[in-house]
Amino acid sequence: MQFHYALVDDLISRDEFEQRVQERIEGAGGLLDEDAAALLVVGDCGRQHLQIRDLGPGPTLLSFFGKVLSVGEPTPFSRQDGEEGRRASLLLGDATGRVEVVLWDDQAEAVAEIEVGEVLEVIGRRSQRGGPSLSALALRKSRVSIDCPMETERRCADPAGTGDLTVRILAIDEPKAFTRRDGSEGMRTSALVGDATGTARLVCWEPALLQGYCAGASVRIDGARTTTRGRGVEFSLDEKGTVAPADEAVEVRFAAAAGVKAGETVSLRGRITDPGRPRGFTTRDGGRSWVRNLDMADDSGTIRLVLWGEHALAALAADEEITVYHAIAKEGRSGGIEVSVGAGSHLVLPQPDCSDISFEGTIVPSTLGPTIDNGTEAFILARDLLPGSEVRVEGRRSGTQITPYTVETIEISRESLERRLEALLQRLKKTEKSF
Repeated sequence: MQFHYALVDDLISRDEFEQRVQERIEGAGGLLDEDAAALLVVGDCGRQHLQIRDLGPGPTLLSFFGKVLSVGEPTPFSRQDGEEGRRASLLLGDATGRVEVVLWDDQAEAVAEIEVGEVLEVIGRRSQRGGPSLSALALRKSRVSIDCPMETERRCADPAGTGDLTVRILAIDEPKAFTRRDGSEGMRTSALVGDATGTARLVCWEPALLQGYCAGASVRIDGARTTTRGRGVEFSLDEKGTVAPADEAVEVRFAAAAGVKAGETVSLRGRITDPGRPRGFTTRDGGRSWVRNLDMADDSGTIRLVLWGEHALAALAADEEITVYHAIAKEGRSGGIEVSVGAGSHLVLPQPDCSDISFEGTIVPSTLGPTIDNGTEAFILARDLLPGSEVRVEGRRSGTQITPYTVETIEISRESLERRLEALLQRLKKTEKSF
């Protein structure tokens, strides 16, 4: 009875709970045992056992039944105050999903009495850090029957598990330095990974583990822990983990444009129908950034993409094929769904012939956006600039577009003006001969 009272101890007193249980037993003519009657009283109070897929936002205290899929060994860890604790985890499942349940300190030793295949009744509390696991407050074996898959492999969209994480690496950032709590320096590498269920971020605190792997590689990762961030699941890997080539290539799931729903983290692949153009704006901290709206279509329909920051400055044109990984779908301001491609996303572009370029000219408006023209050649600029300005642009040329690295205002010289006039006269003469 104490087990079930823990679910409602913030609502009614222990005496009242016991009285209600006794009334339930008497009202059923003695056909209910104490546990069954206690469950009914919990339901009377508006609380009930959940299915695992429903262990989402809501009350902090949760109760459910789950079949034991795997049992972890107790492992020591150091708390911030220097004291040592112990931690053990169980992977539980039902017909709707899986969840990791963590047992702490003395409770962690109870895993020695738990076997794979048993069903447990659990009262748990959500992780204070917002992770996908639950901390067990109480648990006990149950006679409830649960039929569910016994797999323990982790997946990007379903991170609970104790087995390997088999994924395709979609992007890897350069290692970056960070400062530990004790003041020492370390390095970490962030990557984006995916599988047939979705995508996730991977933070590797030992960059050497990913050394030699690049985007497109399929790998098997063991020892990763999971957390939940604003952009969904994130895996964390330290020196205790391992990374090895996967036995087979991993395919990544792409969503259909017509089926995307608000709140989803999706990957898309399609053709640009309207490339839009970058627009500059000032960020809250006073910095400079860019945004760009474009339309992309696949076999199912068309969807609006909103590119932010450097993504917005990409060299894009109508009819080009692009791929977007790990982007967030939202309700658009004017209705419909739009997909936000921001700092945590990865944009894969066509691979045209690109080269660095230094170009001087006048900024003139055009239907395709700001254009820099020197009288002989003209390029579209992936940047908003004031029409009429004379500038020197250092940047990356891709076809007829330049993505600027730097833009410098210059004074037009007499010689430059004369060259432009001469070029214009030559073009006019050629035009006259064609008539």
